[in-house]
Amino acid sequence: MKTRIFNNWRTSLLGAFFLLISLLLVFYKIIAWGEFIAFLPTIFGLLYVRDTIFKINPKE
Repeated sequence: MKTRIFNNWRTSLLGAFFLLISLLLVFYKIIAWGEFIAFLPTIFGLLYVRDTIFKINPKE
């Protein structure tokens, strides 16, 4: 699990960023806990997905 997170650091960093932002929004009561919990599968999905969504294909 650690290797997957560290080898695919771009999506893991994006997931950690979303987690931090959503926790701040809950702390300042901009969103409710229900909205935070609804967003958690997206955050956890970004932590474990591969970086294939960030690869740029060279132009041919």
